[in-house]
Amino acid sequence: MRLRDVVEGYINYKRSLGMYFVSDAAVLRSFCRSIGDIPLEAVSPEPVRAFIAGTGPVTTRWGLKFHILRSFYRYALERSFVSTSPLPLSVPKLPPPLTPYIYSVDELNRLVAATATLQPVLRSLTLRSLLLLLYGTGMRIGEALSLRLQDVDLAERLLTVHDTKFFKTRFVPIGPRLTEVMSDYLSRRRQLPMASGEASSFFATHKGIHVDYKVVNKLFGQLRTVAEIRRESTARYQPRIHDIRHTAAVHRVVAWYRSGADVQRLLPQLATYLGHKDIRSTQRYLSMTPELLNEASLRFEHYARPEVHHD
Repeated sequence: MRLRDVVEGYINYKRSLGMYFVSDAAVLRSFCRSIGDIPLEAVSPEPVRAFIAGTGPVTTRWGLKFHILRSFYRYALERSFVSTSPLPLSVPKLPPPLTPYIYSVDELNRLVAATATLQPVLRSLTLRSLLLLLYGTGMRIGEALSLRLQDVDLAERLLTVHDTKFFKTRFVPIGPRLTEVMSDYLSRRRQLPMASGEASSFFATHKGIHVDYKVVNKLFGQLRTVAEIRRESTARYQPRIHDIRHTAAVHRVVAWYRSGADVQRLLPQLATYLGHKDIRSTQRYLSMTPELLNEASLRFEHYARPEVHHD
């Protein structure tokens, strides 16, 4: 069998299991282009190592490509499409995994204020509304940009998120202040073209078309610079727009701790709200910031402190 045929069969197999498999599929197709459409048995270790390594120092990308190809070759070996795997037998030391950046409330305010520097006015309004939506709901950036007009019910203060990361549809309630923000944006949005009627994109350009993630990410970099938000100079990466989702989750748990709420009871609700498939995903998602650690420690001390009885 030829490499491309097996790769496409593997992608279809993964998607039949209910997985989006978009980024992994892109890596595998890039692998095909790099190696060439040759018989799977003819793929040798040298070009495979070259594809995984890329150029420059070893990064987390090395590990990502290795794990994707390891799963692919496990699939091929189990079906006798190939007799041996050409993957490297040893894995170099990889950089530590990416650590989410948890924005402070002040930093979030500076990011929102920085949107006023964007031109034209529609771009400024779009980014301001988007940032407030991401923090107010903890939505994934892709989910927010995929919203259609018909998904935003401001009368009921309810958003409908379709085809999420796990092929599920969920309802996301929003508060009165965020509803007001969305209403202001919607008034401007309805002045733009709506080629698909109520199925048109909620966040749109002046032509009424879907706002592209790459454009948003570039603009966010500009906002971050204006707001003077950055990691230390030696950091491999800077704060991302996706980190607002992590921030929303951490801030919510901190608020629960401070209000005396039963955090363990509420975590499953947070998992559902964020669109996680189970509570374990949410627990991994929460970065242990000094603020969160302090609140958790105070709660532990409260329960661990022995009661004092006065006779």
